[in-house]
Amino acid sequence: MAWYNILGEFLLGILIQMGEVLRVQFLNFGVLWSLLPVYTSWFAIQFITRNKEHEDLANRFMNGFAILWVGFELGSYLIENFAFSIEILIKTLIVIGLFVYAVFIMRLTLQGKDITLYIARIGEISAINIAALLFVQDLLVITDGIQLLQLIIGFIIIYLSMDFGFQKIVDYIYGKVKIPFAQEEKPTPAPKPAPRYERITQPTTPGPSTPPTRPTTPPAQPPTQTPARPNPPTQAPARPTPPTQTPIKPEKKPEQ
Repeated sequence: MAWYNILGEFLLGILIQMGEVLRVQFLNFGVLWSLLPVYTSWFAIQFITRNKEHEDLANRFMNGFAILWVGFELGSYLIENFAFSIEILIKTLIVIGLFVYAVFIMRLTLQGKDITLYIARIGEISAINIAALLFVQDLLVITDGIQLLQLIIGFIIIYLSMDFGFQKIVDYIYGKVKIPFAQEEKPTPAPKPAPRYERITQPTTPGPSTPPTRPTTPPAQPPTQTPARPNPPTQAPARPTPPTQTPIKPEKKPEQ
C-alpha cells in the first residue's frame, strides 16, 4: 500500500473520531446534562472577563478546583465499578493525575507564579475535564494505539476550535453591544515632554514620590578677601615760621 493511502486512512480515522466525540456528547442527553456546567462556565468566564480570565488569580485558582471536583466525581465512579483489570488501573492513574494537577495549579496560584498563566486557562482545563469524563466513564471505546492517537489528535482539534470560536463570539458581542459592567478603561495619555528650551532654562523640581537628590559636588566656597590696609593719614606740610626780628632800638645821642 502506498504511503498516501496510509496517510489518507489515518486522516479519515481522525475525522471519524472527531465525529464520535461530538456524537457521544451532544446526542446523549445524560452526557450533555453532566457536561453542561463545564461548557457554561467555559463561555461565561470568557465572556465576563473579556477573554482575559487567565490574568485573574481567583479564576486560575477556581480552574484548579474544577479539576479537583471532576477527580472526586470520577473517583467515586471507579469505586462503584471497581474490578481488578488493567483498564481500571489505567483509569485510576488518570484520576490520581487529575488530583496532582489540580493541587499543583492551586498551590502555584497561591504563590503567584506566572506559569499558571499558561497551564490554568479555562479552555485547557475544560478540555481536560471533558476528556477525563468521556474516557473514565467508558463513553469512548478504544481498540488499539492508532485509534487512540487519532482520538487524541481529533480531540485537540475540536477543543482548540471551540476555544477560538468562544473568543471570537465574545469579541463580536463586545464590539456590537455596550456592556455596562465591563467597559474598557481608557488609557491615560502620557504627559507631553517639555520643549527643549524650557528643559534647559527651567530647573526641574522633584515630584512628591521621588526624594530630592543630594548634590555630589561640595558647594563652592565664597572667595576669601584680605582686609584692606588702612591708608596712613595724610599730614599737611608744616608752614615755615617767619624768623622773629628783634626791633632795633635807636641809639641815644648824647646831650649837649
